[in-house]
Amino acid sequence: MLQPLLAKLTSTGVNESCIPGLKLYRSNAPTSATPTLYEPTLCLLLQGNKQILLGEEMLQYNPLQYLLVPVMLPVSGKIIRASSNEPYLGVSISLDLRELTELVIDLGDKVPRQPAPARGISIGDADLDLLSVFQRIFALLERPQDIAVLHPLLKRELLYRLLLGPAGSHLREFTLLDSQASRIGKVIDTLRQRFNQPLRIKELADVAHLSESALFQAFKAVTSMSPLQFQKQLRLNEARRIMLYEGLEAATASYKVGYESPSQFSREYSRLFGAPPKADVARFRQTL
Repeated sequence: MLQPLLAKLTSTGVNESCIPGLKLYRSNAPTSATPTLYEPTLCLLLQGNKQILLGEEMLQYNPLQYLLVPVMLPVSGKIIRASSNEPYLGVSISLDLRELTELVIDLGDKVPRQPAPARGISIGDADLDLLSVFQRIFALLERPQDIAVLHPLLKRELLYRLLLGPAGSHLREFTLLDSQASRIGKVIDTLRQRFNQPLRIKELADVAHLSESALFQAFKAVTSMSPLQFQKQLRLNEARRIMLYEGLEAATASYKVGYESPSQFSREYSRLFGAPPKADVARFRQTL
């Protein structure tokens, strides 16, 4: 499984592919902790080791394990084992909850229904059935003419294997209309759309149809952080993006993402990314 990917992954960092939603990752050395936003995604680690920090919870991610993220989450990731001889290798495939919901409906009672914790991230061992689907997806990299027809089928099979496996109950929770996970998913969508506006807990509680205290408890169960901490990470990650790719100054970026005080923005930015905005952006550009 590794050799075809090694041939494709000649450059380090994130490598886009010809397959929609599929990204390939390579690192020849360990990295420091890097804050980022995970979109709904399924990742597979092929070689190396990585640690994921979600809120205050540290998760270990090892070869032939998958990382499942059904909702957008701010996390911090650190590659802890990689070398030029044995580089860190990973892949990610974007998830569409609409496709997932349709498949849950089609499968009906076949999807495990035992109670599952409403967590926004989970790690599990990839079984042979799941690895087989990944291998056939990787084979499409050598046959781009087959992608349009075969990739949608393989993507559906990938979701099918996930739903019928150990992660099925967890994943199903995010597709159910009145589940705690689904309600918090709606709150996350609201925060994403309005991250640069003042945070009103009552409005978020109304979105989730929960009391304010129940919202805090449920939100932390899914994300390992409070709504305010979540919003802050959304703002800071977006500010970093627009400074990097739109060339905005730090003060302008701070106002654009909802801060009223550039000095407060700079303090919180430094706390998250380990350096003031200008220095961090300059450092990050050197890696692009």
